[in-house]
Amino acid sequence: MKENKESTNSKIKNEEVEEKSSISKDKSNILSKDQRKKLLVIRNISRFLDYIVLIISLLALFIGIYAFWDTHQVMEVADSEAYSMYKPNSEDDLTFDQIRAKNPDVLGWIDIYGTNIDYPIVQGKDNEEYLNKTVLGKFSTSGSIFLDASNKKDFSDFQNILYGHYMAERKMFGDMELFKDREFFNTHKYGVIHRVNKKSKGIEFFAFLKTVGTDDKILSIAKNSQEKPDLIDHIYKNADYSRKLDFGENENLIVLDTCDLSVTNGRYILIGRLTDKVEENIFKEEKKENKFAKLLKKFYKINILLTLIIIWILLVLIYLIYDRISRKKGEESKTNVQ
Repeated sequence: MKENKESTNSKIKNEEVEEKSSISKDKSNILSKDQRKKLLVIRNISRFLDYIVLIISLLALFIGIYAFWDTHQVMEVADSEAYSMYKPNSEDDLTFDQIRAKNPDVLGWIDIYGTNIDYPIVQGKDNEEYLNKTVLGKFSTSGSIFLDASNKKDFSDFQNILYGHYMAERKMFGDMELFKDREFFNTHKYGVIHRVNKKSKGIEFFAFLKTVGTDDKILSIAKNSQEKPDLIDHIYKNADYSRKLDFGENENLIVLDTCDLSVTNGRYILIGRLTDKVEENIFKEEKKENKFAKLLKKFYKINILLTLIIIWILLVLIYLIYDRISRKKGEESKTNVQ
């Protein structure tokens, strides 16, 4: 009897232990499921963040590529070589017919010897028109070299102002910065303005100065001969470098105006007098062929933005497919282990 009782008690204890063990296992199973859910959420969040980082990285890459391409294209449009085919060849061949057929606003051509300032000149209905428009009428932030809208087209005013953007790589009026060097100023004295249906005018530069856009004395049109002495005195007093000249009664001024980015609203100003004598250009600069630029020109006809978008979509799709395959393989390997 006693043995039976002890056997029964032992069985009960074993059952209790097994029951507790079963409860413990169930609890451990419940915790592992929760953990798996949490891990799944974490993985999904991580995957979502990966997609976001991927998309932002690809967008940043293609925006950078497009910005580079766009900047290079602007520089190409601003290159004086882009207009060389239209340049008058000599005093005996001052024809502007070809370029004026494309744009009747063309009124002349400026060539500053020993620099890359060698462009057609236009004049718009106001001083805003050609800030972001090329001589050929296309939109470009490089703009054009243009005569002040208040000046006469034949440069017969006492003070004639030409505007052009300051640009890197010696484009447009970028070479005006070279005149900050005294030696360069002293050795680069001459240029020429070819006029439509008029005799060309020589330029003899005599002053370089830095000022601001609010300098009304220099940057306003002086048409009255009575203003001439005061204006010339003002130029000499404020010039960084200058050469003393004796001005004839009928000699007019040409003022080249571009931005000085080193100060707020700053201006580089190069001033010369217009003469009937056109000096010979003693500077023969050799144009170096830019092979990279030549290569890029072949792709100008391609819609680069659309191409980049297509490539971006393809890369995203490839990544998504790869990620999907990786996830399937991971799930299969887990199943095999279980």
